[in-house]
Amino acid sequence: MKRTGFAAALLAGALLLAGTVLLTGTARAEYRAYQLEIVDLYDCRVNKRQTCHTGDVTTALDPQQYLITHGGPYHIGVLMLATWMCYGDTSYYKAVCPRPLPHNPRFKVGDSVTILLQKHITEGWNGRVEVAYYQQSVRSNVY
Repeated sequence: MKRTGFAAALLAGALLLAGTVLLTGTARAEYRAYQLEIVDLYDCRVNKRQTCHTGDVTTALDPQQYLITHGGPYHIGVLMLATWMCYGDTSYYKAVCPRPLPHNPRFKVGDSVTILLQKHITEGWNGRVEVAYYQQSVRSNVY
């Protein structure tokens, strides 16, 4: 009896899911995209370089997954520069969606800025804007 009830519930759930996809036409999905800065640590160690080779990559893998699948912490270093949400299908090796542009930006990439947060450890620090994009979840530009 119990197996029959479980099978019936499983079949009903599958039919409900299939009916929803058929009625809407497509299933909808979302995923998080990451812009990562990758440092080739292995090349630095082997060739005893003072400055390591670096590069940026846009991927759907979070920094930890990227690190594990591309050689581990002995071979590469990974730093997350930006993250944003993408909507849609990524099957069949489709590219990750591009980073959203900033809305009415106050700063451009490459601008020099001074941190003005009072009573904060970063107060008075000088820096350079590396990324600028609009993040929907906070409804603001991120620099």
